[in-house]
Amino acid sequence: MKRTVKIPYGSDFVEVELPEERIIAIVGPKEVEGNPHPEDEIESALDNPVGHPGLRALAKKGRKTVILCDDFTRPTPAYKIIPILLDRLNSVGIRDEDVKIVMALGTHRPMRRDEIVEKIGEEAFERVNEVINHDWKDRDSLMNLGRTPNGTPITVNRHVVEADIKIGVGYIVPHRVAGYTGGAKIVQPGVCGGDTTGYTHWLSAKFTGEEILGVAENPVRHEMEEVARRVGLDFIVNTVLNAKGEIVKVFAGDFVKAHREGVKEARRIYGVEVPSKADVVVCDSHPCDVDMWQAAKGIYATELVVKEGGSIAFITPCWEGVSPEHPDVLKFGYMSYENVKKLVESGRLKDLSAAAHIAHVGRVSAEKARVILYSEGISREDTLKLNFEYAESPQEAVDKALAKQGPNSKILVLKNTAELLPLVAKG
Repeated sequence: MKRTVKIPYGSDFVEVELPEERIIAIVGPKEVEGNPHPEDEIESALDNPVGHPGLRALAKKGRKTVILCDDFTRPTPAYKIIPILLDRLNSVGIRDEDVKIVMALGTHRPMRRDEIVEKIGEEAFERVNEVINHDWKDRDSLMNLGRTPNGTPITVNRHVVEADIKIGVGYIVPHRVAGYTGGAKIVQPGVCGGDTTGYTHWLSAKFTGEEILGVAENPVRHEMEEVARRVGLDFIVNTVLNAKGEIVKVFAGDFVKAHREGVKEARRIYGVEVPSKADVVVCDSHPCDVDMWQAAKGIYATELVVKEGGSIAFITPCWEGVSPEHPDVLKFGYMSYENVKKLVESGRLKDLSAAAHIAHVGRVSAEKARVILYSEGISREDTLKLNFEYAESPQEAVDKALAKQGPNSKILVLKNTAELLPLVAKG
């Protein structure tokens, strides 16, 4: 018997048919109600900061303030948070004209004005002194703060370094590079130069997905926190959202202590048990659909649950293509960690962030399973360059995966895969 399954695809869905008797599970984030009064939840978090005396104590450091805000690739409802945060800053003597907002793009493309306004809200955009896109490639806009004890170079946005008070706004979900998003990530990679980000991301490539994804205490997270400590990140406001993008909880305060409390809630929602590993995994990239640089988060999650020699039907729009900011991804395609390491050591691959991305996907697509891609934003030619197999429809991607694995193969469907932490049941 065939079962029709809806797969998230951008703001919509596509449908595929699967043999029902072979499906071992269809999973996504747990269904959790959003807080009916999100503004009250934000106020409460600011009233009860974790491991921190609060904004009034911060105001003693001076008035010159930057709010670091995550970008269009993240669903953080900053438009709800930042006006409340500005009011609170006003109440402790920090005027709107003392505040700049820096969009913490990491190595992503610049945001357009309309995207910034949609993200932070028209009110915040008009209230503050200035809103700035971080530019990781502009050496003149960066300041050198030396190196961490482990040797990571620290180059950071000048506006951030020169501010008296530094506040980060973001959200928390499982993440392949840092264990979880949020916390110190708003600084590294958020407002750092490419050399800093390259070092931390290449460090993450040395580890498997099982060692990093959904693991809060890991070497990469600790290195990012060392960078944020050197920069002087004072305070965070981090949300945990449900799959609809609604605020469930808000955590404010110390960028380590508040973050770890948020991690517990994020794991509760996004950590989902599956009965076993599967021969075939059907997955999407929602809500990280903009390009393959983001969408690959869907592949990262499959590393935890696809069997050796399995197949993955990967369904993602990638409206902006592969990775315009990191052309080496398309130049070299996805490959094993050892092959990427050789490219790095030979000097042929200098973009270490791209190297890490290639290796993360390659640990799945080159070392563990075959990936069949359906994407309206990526051509057949580019799909093959990435070392994926091409499908002309979502159903063809599924059918090719099933054909490869045979009539007795078991199927696992992951939804909202870019934020998911699939956990194989023990015993």
